[in-house]
Amino acid sequence: MTAFPIPRPAQSACEGFDDDQTRLFDSLVEILAEEPTWKQRRAVFFQIIERLRKAFDRNRQDPDSRGDIPFIAVLPLHIGAILEKLGEEEMMSVDQAAFYLLSIHPEHQQAADQWIQGDKANLKAMMKFIDTNPFYAALHRSYEQYSSEPDDR
Repeated sequence: MTAFPIPRPAQSACEGFDDDQTRLFDSLVEILAEEPTWKQRRAVFFQIIERLRKAFDRNRQDPDSRGDIPFIAVLPLHIGAILEKLGEEEMMSVDQAAFYLLSIHPEHQQAADQWIQGDKANLKAMMKFIDTNPFYAALHRSYEQYSSEPDDR
């Protein structure tokens, strides 16, 4: 499986983060970076996403929050911030490409798509990844559905 370069995002997903958010995402990146391969990072990333979702749901109950925004609306920003801070330069695996597809950064999405479309084996691996990871499949479906809706939210 051929590696594809991952361009640096033109705009940071972390712009506007306060100190607490910056520390949170720095710590999430440290946790992911401790795992030597994307196959091992996958389970950790799933746990991170689930914890972010639970925190988001708790925050939505705050009367001052914008409770009408679904988690899937902020998930690409969260994933983009984590991947941006991880600072990888090459797309090399299906596990990696799967998460880059969900990033807010078009550069991440394009790198993942190029890697997937660059080889029939990569496309087959991505289809198998979705089939064998129901948590990811649900995220992917929600993301595609949300991003294809008219922007009148």
